[in-house]
Amino acid sequence: MKSKNWPFLFILSFLFTTNSFCQEAVKIGGTDKDAISKIGNVPIESISKIGNVSAPYYYKNCKDILENNPGSPDGIYTIDPDGSGAIEPFNCYCDMTTDGGGWTLVGHYRCPTTENAPDDLDNRDYAYFMKARNDLTYGKPEYIANPDSEGAWTDWRVLNAVTWPIEFAVILDQTAWSSGWEEYHPTAIYRVKNRNIMPNYGTTQDLTTTDNLYYKLLCGNFWADVGPASASGTFYWYPYNGGNEYLTTFHVSNYYYRDGSEPTNYHNGVYKGTGLVFGDNSWHHSARLLIR
Repeated sequence: MKSKNWPFLFILSFLFTTNSFCQEAVKIGGTDKDAISKIGNVPIESISKIGNVSAPYYYKNCKDILENNPGSPDGIYTIDPDGSGAIEPFNCYCDMTTDGGGWTLVGHYRCPTTENAPDDLDNRDYAYFMKARNDLTYGKPEYIANPDSEGAWTDWRVLNAVTWPIEFAVILDQTAWSSGWEEYHPTAIYRVKNRNIMPNYGTTQDLTTTDNLYYKLLCGNFWADVGPASASGTFYWYPYNGGNEYLTTFHVSNYYYRDGSEPTNYHNGVYKGTGLVFGDNSWHHSARLLIR
């Protein structure tokens, strides 16, 4: 559903009868529903709701939307990754511009994560937000799908039905979100073979075997294998480049969630390694996380 695109405001002027709400529409205004093929420039089958009236289909992710509806603009859409499965349809932000589009935003890993955070955060960052093997959201519900949220969030539900491998983009230090980041630095884009390679607190990830994880620093670059020093344990995700320089790394901030040590509150955020353009081996950076 395009809930934040002004061209759809004209929908509010449609006249609905009282019994047309909470059921599938037969007519919109005085027009038979089946006679309408587009609203604005978006085909009707790609729109999940018009007001409170159900439309017929949800796509799995932003790439799926764009492949079926070329020219779809950036914005908020409603998707349903598993169709008739347990995951209910939900809103996501789609970047339909960068490198041909089709990117689904899965997180705003805003540093410090303790700012505007859920009550149970307990000085966690990686240990709370980085659980990519779960079909769940993390962070305050009002922040989910907002690329400029006031607090951190992640939403891993979209990974339920993607076709692997996927691209996983980590875009650091944008003051305000902007699509069209083909030439933006610092950015790392990873090609991830399967879900078990993604950052996930509490498990280990094999980053180096065969083609499990590749990376590039611009959309137009060729893929390169991560360096042999790359590793990911229960509380960190550390990809290196071929010269054993850090790329974008994640690590727990509260060491209680590392090994039961005395609690800490370092608020690490994302590490900006020297393997990135403009990288300086420093913590405390924010990032937008997108997949395609």
